[in-house]
Amino acid sequence: MIDTHAHIDADAFDEDREEMIRRAFDKGVEAIIIPAIEPNRFEGVLSLCKEFDEIYCGMGVHPHNANDFDQQAESFIVNSMQFPKVIAVGEIGLDYYYDFAPKDVQKHAFRRQLQLAKEYRKPVIIHNRESDDDVMEILKEEQQGELTGVLHCFSSNIHVLQTALDLNFHISFTGNITYKKSILDDIVKATPLSRIMIETDSPYIAPVPHRGKRNEPAFVQFIAQKIADIHQVTIEEIIAMTTRNARTLFGLPLLMIGLIIGLSAFPMHAQDEREEEEEQTEIVKAPSPYARFIGFGPSVATNTIVETLTSLDVNEKRGTRSWDGNPSFGLSVAYNPLEFLMFDMGLMHTRNNSKLNNANKLPGSPTDPDVYTVAHLTARAIANPRGKVSFFAAAGINYLSKRVYATNVEFTDDKQLAFNAGAGFMVNIPTSYGIIIPIAEWRLDFESKNNVTKIPNVDPYNTWGNVEISTFYSLPKLTILWYPKF
Repeated sequence: MIDTHAHIDADAFDEDREEMIRRAFDKGVEAIIIPAIEPNRFEGVLSLCKEFDEIYCGMGVHPHNANDFDQQAESFIVNSMQFPKVIAVGEIGLDYYYDFAPKDVQKHAFRRQLQLAKEYRKPVIIHNRESDDDVMEILKEEQQGELTGVLHCFSSNIHVLQTALDLNFHISFTGNITYKKSILDDIVKATPLSRIMIETDSPYIAPVPHRGKRNEPAFVQFIAQKIADIHQVTIEEIIAMTTRNARTLFGLPLLMIGLIIGLSAFPMHAQDEREEEEEQTEIVKAPSPYARFIGFGPSVATNTIVETLTSLDVNEKRGTRSWDGNPSFGLSVAYNPLEFLMFDMGLMHTRNNSKLNNANKLPGSPTDPDVYTVAHLTARAIANPRGKVSFFAAAGINYLSKRVYATNVEFTDDKQLAFNAGAGFMVNIPTSYGIIIPIAEWRLDFESKNNVTKIPNVDPYNTWGNVEISTFYSLPKLTILWYPKF
């Protein structure tokens, strides 16, 4: 068996990479092909090829990283073509699901790398997600008889399959065809055995019965078994055919060694056991295209101050008053320990001019406005962190400093802990300089203690005696965070 697509250079294998590779060979895997995805991992991919005789690689820039395809990256790919273990250009293609790079940038990187493959007579390893029309259009334009390659992790429709076959491409399937809810059986059935290859796409998309675990090349046998079931042939036939297809396409100088060992080690599972495993939640996921670590940026809001007043001396005297539209400005620093969790540390500053404008000031009284300064630590739980638009709920604590200079109240300074809660959404905008994230949220800040005072100059509160005031702040807020690349 040949695992034609496995990212075994990924961080998920740092702790046991050599043991994982040996496990694959013990299960009958003859060779593993690593498709490179980004320039900063090129050297690591090549080092694995040098270390293990049975490991080969493709060299290319993935559409998620198309912003990084520059002259330096192209030169590295060109120079690597002289290395015998570099047997393809890839992983390249288009991905419109995440749009992690602009579409025109993805198309340029894709087309240029197809041209390099033709120039150096290498097959291509193609990534295609929700970009069928453009991928097929570009392949048709670039195919003048020289292009060969494979559409990996194929999950498109029958029309795309037929177009790819007509363009002389191979089709590779991975663990998703083993899932209970897979709709790919007809596609697998329609793919000629002379064009099929198998892959794991490790460490992602683990097949049943290992769904929910980290994927690895040793599991490629389960994809072979599923294809055999669909085509109603033996697994030996599928292994022989897919191995020959891979050897022919990539020019691998391998013999079919270890087949008997691999087949004897292959565990057969009952259908009900497969279905039970399928219900597990995926644990290993593809890297988030919106990887966020530390960001910072400005915040603006309109702060509405709402007070509930209760007389302590006159029964049943209760009222509310508010001051709308007070501009509030601040700064935020955000830290993401997990992709679905964001901690926002910031400072907001509000000046309430309108409060004194509504008060009956005494001659000679100060004219400075009320000032509110809030330092906050807020946790945002992000419901869909991998979406272009992500929604969240938030809660946290505040440290509030409130300075009141008007003479219509008796207290002049107040510092206290408070708490906040809110909800909103953020837009993930990838750029070559990092991720820009505009965040729109509605936040409520609640004071934790009430103030007791007299209000002698404002009707009707001047007749209430001692008044207890509880306060909260309503802030429609916009923050723009920049997460630079590290």
